[in-house]
Amino acid sequence: MGFAETRAIAREQETAQRVREAARLLITSSAKQAVPMNVIGAVGVGAMLYTSVPLPVLGAWIGAMVVASVLRLLSINRARKSGAVPTPGQMTSYMICTGFVGALWGASGFLLPAGASMGAVLAVAVMISGMSAGAAMTSAAEPRVVLAYNVPCLSLAALWYSSFGTVTGFVLAGMALLFFAVTTRLAATYRKSLVETVEANAALEEARNEAEAQREALARLAERHEAAAGAAECAARHKAAMLANMSHELGAPLNSILAQTQMLQDVALTGDARRMVARIAESGDTLAELVSEILDVSRIEAGSFELRLDDFPAERLRERLERFGTQRAAAKGLDFTVEMNIDEKLHLRGDQDRLVQMAEIFVVNAVRFTEAGEVRVTCSASEPGNDGTSCLRIAVSDTGRGVPEAHRAGLFDVFAQEAAKPGAGGGTGLSLHLAKRIAAMMGGEVGYRPGDPGSVFWFEVPVRTASRPGRKGDERLAFANRRLRMLVCEADPARRAVLLGYLKSFNCVVSCATSVSDMTEGLGASAYDAIILGLNLGNIEPEDAVQDIRMLASTASLTPIVRLAPGLQSPVQRAGGEVLVRAPVTSEPLLQALEEALVEDPSAIAYLRRTA
Repeated sequence: MGFAETRAIAREQETAQRVREAARLLITSSAKQAVPMNVIGAVGVGAMLYTSVPLPVLGAWIGAMVVASVLRLLSINRARKSGAVPTPGQMTSYMICTGFVGALWGASGFLLPAGASMGAVLAVAVMISGMSAGAAMTSAAEPRVVLAYNVPCLSLAALWYSSFGTVTGFVLAGMALLFFAVTTRLAATYRKSLVETVEANAALEEARNEAEAQREALARLAERHEAAAGAAECAARHKAAMLANMSHELGAPLNSILAQTQMLQDVALTGDARRMVARIAESGDTLAELVSEILDVSRIEAGSFELRLDDFPAERLRERLERFGTQRAAAKGLDFTVEMNIDEKLHLRGDQDRLVQMAEIFVVNAVRFTEAGEVRVTCSASEPGNDGTSCLRIAVSDTGRGVPEAHRAGLFDVFAQEAAKPGAGGGTGLSLHLAKRIAAMMGGEVGYRPGDPGSVFWFEVPVRTASRPGRKGDERLAFANRRLRMLVCEADPARRAVLLGYLKSFNCVVSCATSVSDMTEGLGASAYDAIILGLNLGNIEPEDAVQDIRMLASTASLTPIVRLAPGLQSPVQRAGGEVLVRAPVTSEPLLQALEEALVEDPSAIAYLRRTA
């Protein structure tokens, strides 16, 4: 038997037990009303039959009815007072007393003498019918109790009616039996309704318990995610700092070796000695470049990376790239050209050294893997936007052997090996990964596409453009310890915990609000990089919450907004001045939505990174 079947059987057994308990509790609550009903009814019959039935017989019948009714109550009185469910023994005693009371009512017709008037007969018949109907209503939750009362009551009544030997008597007997069938069906219908109600309540309680368990599990998961994110971030920083120190310590002796090698090259060496020194110098330069790349990557991981922004003419890019690439290409007999598709007098505002560094990485790889032909660098820029920002694109194309399709997906991953033939000098791939990380810091991206022949590596980054220099001096963007500040507005604690865990794993400091009023109050007290609106904002619709933010009389009204929305066709889409992310939200779409919302703030995007 499978788990699902076992659980279904257990659920059925539990529901049946709940139905039994509910029915017995209803019986105990109505037992107290049954005593006066039967006693008052017995006294009423006694009053009507006072002149028709001998007093000793009538008194004995009334006394027996009172005793049986009181014993019926006493059998479950302890359970009734405590509000507990009657035990099976108490229910058995109650049903025996109930049957005795029913039998007394059914036998009440036999108290009348043979020549009793039709009025007395009808009066007794009405009382019997009324008491059996009352028993059916007060005990309908438990059909066994209804049967225990009505079987002796209506059977004896039908027997009494039949004893008349007249058509009227047989009709009354038939009506008694029909009345028995109706009361039995009534009890069964009520029992069915009770079962359905208990099942619905049980299902609702189970769903509520499962939802609560899921909420607690999500909260625990978010806590573990947060703890893991903090531990991973701390470990990554320690490892990156250690790697940076190692790279620095390696640099000192390596620089000494390179200096001594340069001195040897200046000495008049001949033959094999000169070739060996040249090989040492070449290997030393390669090792120095690798150490420098490791140092840059470790600075990025440790959060100590800086971008220095200044204004420079576009022609300076061409000059620096030509000086760098011409010598290296000439050593392999390759042609090298730099093509500028932008006004060289145009001034760009960005980190000139890092832009050149990324282009040089692509040039080195192009020269390394090209045996004949040319290497070409193409620089272009898009038209400036309203804020004066253009997209600078630098592409490096070659006529080499290209990159096999199987290796293109992970080309910019850490230490991804380019598919080179043995002895062809394949690199570590760290330089390409470094270019990717620097471009991301600038709010841009890198890419690859196959050439015809060869390869094309490119990067795009946003830069400010102007016809003349702007500010004097430079501006430093430090990526040391800053973490983006996010404000989450979500009333549901489980969904709020999930968003909190995700955002903290994206290197964010998170503040939470459970209502729109708390959110607007928080916006007035602090500045945030972005606002995340959940699905449950109390009694305010998300669209109205967005309007409230945009109507704030402060710069907080310009804060980027990411809003959760169910039923979206795509995971992330822009709608006017906000970015929608499909709910239920997961990690990748949320990160993509934040990057889309912060698209006009490249430095902020650079801080978004996974720490776990």
